[in-house]
Amino acid sequence: MDNVTAIVTGGNRGIGKETVIGLAEKKYTVIMACRDVAGSSQVCSEIRKMTENENIFVMKLDVSSAESITEFVAEFIERFKKVNILVNNAGISSSRRQETVDGIEINIGTNYFGTFLLTHYLLPYFEKNADDRIINLTSYIYKNGSFKINRINKYHWVKAYAVSKYMILLFTLELAEYTKGTTIKVNAVHPGIVRTRIMYNKKWYDSIIKLILLPFFVEPHEGAETSIYLATSEEVKNTSGKYFVKCREHKIPEKYNDISMRKELWAYSVAYAAEKRGK
Repeated sequence: MDNVTAIVTGGNRGIGKETVIGLAEKKYTVIMACRDVAGSSQVCSEIRKMTENENIFVMKLDVSSAESITEFVAEFIERFKKVNILVNNAGISSSRRQETVDGIEINIGTNYFGTFLLTHYLLPYFEKNADDRIINLTSYIYKNGSFKINRINKYHWVKAYAVSKYMILLFTLELAEYTKGTTIKVNAVHPGIVRTRIMYNKKWYDSIIKLILLPFFVEPHEGAETSIYLATSEEVKNTSGKYFVKCREHKIPEKYNDISMRKELWAYSVAYAAEKRGK
């Protein structure tokens, strides 16, 4: 693709940073959408130098805030006009009982609703050039994420994290159905158990988690490989509504592809997006 414009949320470290590098090496224009603009600017400069690509930019985005997402989309469209690739990479795993500024449990509000709002608000601005792609980072833990819509603020830490990742998977499948017949292709990625700060909560049991998971850890550049593959490879340019691990499609067990749950979540999320945009 020529003149490709890509957004990577949380692109200043870990998997996100490695994804930015991979897209920058393709000479794409890449926007690092991050909360910490000052800290991310240094990373941006390093990536520009490393990849010899000056078209790497930092923009402020806090995916836990509907207001920040709305402001980001408005500024992005004013500056760049269109988007070709969206990598919804940003996320958290918080053990603390807290809510976003919008009153949603922090893991679900950040990981799922941030992903949904940003994608939903950007949909009209995809270039429709026959190769538009959305990549959503989920996790194998989605299998522990069964939930009820009316209880989304009742879940906590590991369960809430699993719920958020299952929501992302259901959203990916429903969005693929919604965009069928358009140029947009949507897929989900499990990056593996990546050695990043999201694995730890600055608690006494961090060392135990590290010890248990150490044999399964992959480095951030390995975790980013599937996102980069789905964003750039000709092999998957016509693939949509799938779940990938290590650059290979993995079948989603039928019991987790609950169509009624998908549609209930979609309706709830669209109504939420309309409410937040109306404020």
